[in-house]
Amino acid sequence: MKKIILAIFALGFTMLASAQNEQDALRLSQSFHGGSARSLSMGGAMGAFGADFGAISVNPASSAMFQQSQFGLTTGFTTTTTNALFLDQQLKDSRYSMGIDHFGFVMPIKQKESSSDGIKGLTFSFGYNKLIDYGQRIVMQGNNNHNSLVDEFVYSANLYDSWDPFTDELAWETWLIDYDSIAGVYYSDFDNSGYGQQQRRTISTKGYLGEFIFNLGANLSDRLYVGGSLGVQKYEYEETWVHSEYDPDDIIDFFDGFSFRNDLSTEGTGYNAQFGFIARPMKWIRVGGSVQSPTFFRLNDVFTSSMETDLADGEGTHEYEAAGEFDYQITTPFKAVGSIVVQAGKMGSFSLDYEYIDYSSARLRGDDYDFYDENQAVSNRYKATSNIRAGGEFVMGPLYLRAGYALYGSPYSSGEANEKSFYSSISGGLGFRTSRYMLDFAVVNTTWEQEYYLYGNTMADLSASSLRFVGSLSFRF
Repeated sequence: MKKIILAIFALGFTMLASAQNEQDALRLSQSFHGGSARSLSMGGAMGAFGADFGAISVNPASSAMFQQSQFGLTTGFTTTTTNALFLDQQLKDSRYSMGIDHFGFVMPIKQKESSSDGIKGLTFSFGYNKLIDYGQRIVMQGNNNHNSLVDEFVYSANLYDSWDPFTDELAWETWLIDYDSIAGVYYSDFDNSGYGQQQRRTISTKGYLGEFIFNLGANLSDRLYVGGSLGVQKYEYEETWVHSEYDPDDIIDFFDGFSFRNDLSTEGTGYNAQFGFIARPMKWIRVGGSVQSPTFFRLNDVFTSSMETDLADGEGTHEYEAAGEFDYQITTPFKAVGSIVVQAGKMGSFSLDYEYIDYSSARLRGDDYDFYDENQAVSNRYKATSNIRAGGEFVMGPLYLRAGYALYGSPYSSGEANEKSFYSSISGGLGFRTSRYMLDFAVVNTTWEQEYYLYGNTMADLSASSLRFVGSLSFRF
């Protein structure tokens, strides 16, 4: 297992490899706010807001502010578009997804009408929030006059004493690389003919990270609200990337093209605990704070690598495949959130959340492999960062107008290629409320940029945007 991972690092597959590495730890650690359309339209700044199921996922004390039982359901549609600039050629592709984003049930189980001190109310809640949708499709293509992925296969074959079954062994078995018995080295047809071949890489991902929440909140004298939650996270992720190179102009001798495909499917479950409070020091202001323990995941990877080559040798296509499966664990970082809400009477309110998370503290573990090198990579490549969420709500009778903004800082350390890669979201929405039901809508536009390394120093500039349309319907009873 260690040999496989080291070889993949040597090939520079820093983002999409068929083995467990620091990118898996980041993918599970870097979650975004989910919940109701109301909370999404306000940028997720709900830590001190209360009485909304989207707020419970930020601060479990929020449930203590409910005074009636409530059930809510949220569904949404998302389109993610990615632009890739590679070898001076720009291509754009999109992926669409839809489904249930949230549902929640809240039930006050003890309420006192008196103004006496002590526990005035207890509230139980249960629900689900989708934290991330991994749907994305990327296409990169261009003419490369400088290098080839085959160079990395040759390098790996000459560097190690044994084959990596998921990379250089595939190249060897499909005749993409050969051996010079006199010089004692591996080589390829590119070594004698140079470059100029067309390259293309397509990346397709889908899946989600969702969380089921079991929560209990307590109202202490209408001045302090406390709560705790048990979170059970469900993770499903599928990834396919295909790297192909071909020679339509017959520049490289004895080479027409090859295709290298990697498929990864991961499933797992994680558990965490969350605790929080909301205090009302004055009638028009609320402050809150919450902490979430690390999430402890148990995961299973199933991965397949295959290669097809056409060497213009009259023998047709050469094919070879390798497959594997691995069970392991990932522990995501601890999180802390501080929040404030300022109310302007019955006109509306403004809320602000600050979230702290140290991505360098994530860890991979296995029963028969220590993940030492991968955990060192986590510590070196990632850092602690801050996330800011802000939102406002303006009330006009039964109609509510909302807007929000969120900025998620880059998890990468100084000196890393993506140290300035952050996510930003602008959101808006409206709601209609009566004494019995609530109907809410939200639109969220999230953008980010990233440098993607195909291998070695060969990279593409990616810019992406995700447009999300969400609707919620809730009932009080």
